[in-house]
Amino acid sequence: MDSAIVLKSPKLTAATSGFVLAAAITVLFNTALAVAKDAYPPLNNFMKSLSGHHWTTHGSVDLVLFVGLGFIFVRTRAAEKIDPNRLIGFLIGAVGTAALGLILWYAFA
Repeated sequence: MDSAIVLKSPKLTAATSGFVLAAAITVLFNTALAVAKDAYPPLNNFMKSLSGHHWTTHGSVDLVLFVGLGFIFVRTRAAEKIDPNRLIGFLIGAVGTAALGLILWYAFA
């Protein structure tokens, strides 16, 4: 009797992998947009003029990007070709990078 444990590589569905990749990209975009708005007041004012408050526009753009990329990745099955562990690592790395980027930006801006 063999007592070795064989671990299978996790498998994500096309929808899960597509939206995980979309989330990672959206997190990085969200951070870049927050920094850009602070660094360039005309952008902040333009976004405020679109919806009454710049954060409302910011959130709307993030939502459209997340959903749009998610559906594109699901339809093309592009993210499904990425190893699930690498995909999750990319999401964790994106969140960590975004957090550190915002901390540094607001600490030294």
